[in-house]
Amino acid sequence: MWKSLHDAWWRLATQSHPESFSDALVCGALRTGSVVYQAAVTLRNLAYDKGLARQITLPCRVVSVGNLTVGGTGKTACVELISKRLAARGKRVAVLSRGYGGRRKEYWLTSEQGVLRVNDMGDSPLRGRVGDNPLRGQSPLEEGLADEPQLLAHHLDGIPILVGPRRDRTGALACTRFSSDVVVLDDGFQHRRVARDCDIVLVHAGMPLAGWAMLPRGPMREPITALKRAHVVIVTKSQEALGMVGAVRERLRALNPDAAFVTAAHEPVRLIDGATGTSGDLAQVSGTRIGLVSSIGDPEGFEATVRRLNATVLWHQAFPDHHPYQAAEWDAICARAEADRPDALMTTEKDWVRLSRMARGRLPSVPLWILGIEMTIVDGDDALNGRLDRL
Repeated sequence: MWKSLHDAWWRLATQSHPESFSDALVCGALRTGSVVYQAAVTLRNLAYDKGLARQITLPCRVVSVGNLTVGGTGKTACVELISKRLAARGKRVAVLSRGYGGRRKEYWLTSEQGVLRVNDMGDSPLRGRVGDNPLRGQSPLEEGLADEPQLLAHHLDGIPILVGPRRDRTGALACTRFSSDVVVLDDGFQHRRVARDCDIVLVHAGMPLAGWAMLPRGPMREPITALKRAHVVIVTKSQEALGMVGAVRERLRALNPDAAFVTAAHEPVRLIDGATGTSGDLAQVSGTRIGLVSSIGDPEGFEATVRRLNATVLWHQAFPDHHPYQAAEWDAICARAEADRPDALMTTEKDWVRLSRMARGRLPSVPLWILGIEMTIVDGDDALNGRLDRL
């Protein structure tokens, strides 16, 4: 039910003009909600801009990575890239995440050589043992942990990921518990309560030049003019909209000529066997017939990536972003794979964090592959490095 409602909303949200009378009625109702939402966003931003709402300054540098829409820009991969670059500069980095999709309130994670450690904010270990990397074929330690923080912890060996709704609180803990001198706010552009030294905003290369409508009529969290607050603008997923990149960059540059502009792509970098956790060669995907399963912000981008690897996509079982998979759903996916006999079933690393527990009890009879994606800078690398050096 939720999946069908989400799919119907997304179809309408990305339409400039309704395609039917019923669509027009629904869009009219959603547009009313957008007016109220935009008024609230405008008043809140005005309060911060005029100093009427108090910002909290952490005792460290703060870099925010965020976007203007509800998902699909490749934010997690960007947080990983920025965190690695800061660590390479000798910074003691921590990542602050809100933990969307998880059930635990406040905790922190660290990963050392593939072993995940989880503690609550009181520094007492959560019940259970330390967990193995689910990307190596093992299950995550605890239920209720959000997927993106786990994935970041496994990719950012030794960098703590602090999860909680109060990022002033988790940021202060990063400074005292881990002696962090830089924190990265994951999805922090709209979280204005914490003052930041650098705002990095991601914009999908396929976004219309005037932006989409505001929530709930469209997927925009803020008007496109909010980019005036950004220090760095990264046009992402450039491989999906090559003909639009130049026009999008010029449109955004007109809004904020002082920002550093970067173009990035999200490319496949690793293939993991879900049964064994071993790494495979991406070249083996070429010429295969694939069944896909995902619950991410940009399922079309995932499908396009697989096709660029020269595979044929037989079907794509796409769920809403951060979908809490149920055992019955996984059984149905495995049954479909066994009936259709694709050469492999493929999912994303973020999905596998949530699926690996169920897959322990049942693996499909066809190979199960996990595709790893990383952000690569296509243009503007010097501008990005220059901004990070200024920290």
